[in-house]
Amino acid sequence: MTSPHGTAAHPAAPGVSRAELTALIGEIEKEQRVNEAVVNLVPSENRVSPLASTPLRTDFYNRYFFNDALDPEFWQFRGGEGVGRLEAELALPALRRLGRAEYVNVRPVSGMSAMLVVLLGLGGDAGDGVVCVDAATGGHYATARQIRMLGRRALEVPFTEGRVEADALRRALGSGRVPLVYLDLQNCLREPDVAQVAEVIRETSPETVLHVDCSHTLGLVLGGVHANPLDLGADTMGGSTHKTFPGPQKGVLFTRDEALARRMREAQFYTISSHHFAETLALGLAAAEFEHFGAAYARQVLVNARTFAAALRDRGFDVVPGGPHLTDTHQVWVRMAPGESAGTFSARLAALGIRVNVQTELPGIAEPALRLGVSEVTLTGGTERTMEALAEVFALVRAEETTKAAELFQGLPGGLAEPYFFTSRSEGAGFPGSAGEEGVFRG
Repeated sequence: MTSPHGTAAHPAAPGVSRAELTALIGEIEKEQRVNEAVVNLVPSENRVSPLASTPLRTDFYNRYFFNDALDPEFWQFRGGEGVGRLEAELALPALRRLGRAEYVNVRPVSGMSAMLVVLLGLGGDAGDGVVCVDAATGGHYATARQIRMLGRRALEVPFTEGRVEADALRRALGSGRVPLVYLDLQNCLREPDVAQVAEVIRETSPETVLHVDCSHTLGLVLGGVHANPLDLGADTMGGSTHKTFPGPQKGVLFTRDEALARRMREAQFYTISSHHFAETLALGLAAAEFEHFGAAYARQVLVNARTFAAALRDRGFDVVPGGPHLTDTHQVWVRMAPGESAGTFSARLAALGIRVNVQTELPGIAEPALRLGVSEVTLTGGTERTMEALAEVFALVRAEETTKAAELFQGLPGGLAEPYFFTSRSEGAGFPGSAGEEGVFRG
């Protein structure tokens, strides 16, 4: 067959053959099976449940969806008519209930996408100041740089033991026009004292908006074990949806203020085109599922993190204390012993099937250390017993007792409780593979 121009309709075979592509798919499937079997202790990651992951395997992954008002005259992009209501009637209402906020924006595609929307929508004009948390004391590594790239002044303030240094915050607020305080914590063992920050703003610069980026702790906030920042004086909150919140890689923003919601929506219009429709549907399903399991899951995350921290400390690990309970979040930090390499220790754990996060910039720790998180192992049914066993595996790996460590690790799945999501055995699960159900998108 030739084209109208007399050339071959299909180009010559590329460098990778069909057989080689098929083999690559086999490698992906093999690694997927590996991933399903590991214990992931990376605090910035989580799993998506079978129910919530269903849209990610559909055609909606490649479709635009702009008609969030479901206006019958506004289908400029077709393809979402049949399921668009799940954003308007499932995702947004569930998130409103969880966040106790009338206005929810699900357009951001990630936590940093949400950050950009907030900075552009609420951060004033070029030359204005935006306060953020000093990265050396736990703030996100990119916030100050992004503020400067947008032409604003980045005013970094220290954060210690859950509180911003009040005098530093007052000085920053008095340094000129400062329309926004962006309270961001990437590395955190303590629940932030949002009320303290809000009080300083009210006393010093009452027109300044307070936004709390709770990317890491969103599941703890929506699950009720951390206070809702909006109840404590924050004007807006949000962040990524795949850390303690067990959703897809997306972003979300909450507020109770219509004017602020409108300003963020205006900024979002010029910074986000596709909002990843399939992921948004997945977020809606994850939020609806979280209404069933979220409170119990969030409580267990805190229990497991504290149990893990104490168990590691009892076995001689140098656990960084984040208050009397060692941690008030999902994170546990461990300094390595003199002469011990965090990278080498991480590799030994990975060989068993345990994945950890090596961090080089944890507050107060000069050398690479372990930043551990228990969200994913909790979501899949991990209990205090699981955390004690994992701590023992860590100790055996440190002692280079590899065989004993492997034997103990292989027995871990047998000690897991029911996961905090619907399974094919769950009553009313309602996703493909569930007995007696027709699937998520049934009429």
